Amino acid sequence: MGGRIATQVAAQGGFGDVGGLVLLGYPLHPPGKPALLRAAHLPKVHAPILFVQGSRDGFGQPDELRPIVESLPNARLFVVEGGDHSLVPPKGRETLDEVIARVAEEIDRFVASA
Repeated sequence: MGGRIATQVAAQGGFGDVGGLVLLGYPLHPPGKPALLRAAHLPKVHAPILFVQGSRDGFGQPDELRPIVESLPNARLFVVEGGDHSLVPPKGRETLDEVIARVAEEIDRFVASA
């Protein structure tokens, strides 16, 4: 819920000047209820946004999030293949440490470009 609240506060100007937002597992909708989108406020966020989303996230999979991200002028999506809402991959794939390292590299790139 942190990413959703952070974007709501940013949409209302509550943070002042924000250099960017990194959202790890954005809760686009409640699990199993894709019609209840939590995205109406996102166009009001003027700071750059990096969405980091697991491909198995029950709160919103990348294909559900992608059209929203593409409609925002300063947003991008980084997909953790196989990751769940916590970005944890299934057993037998990469380790969580490897996922965290890849996500950290993407966050570094985002911060450098924001």
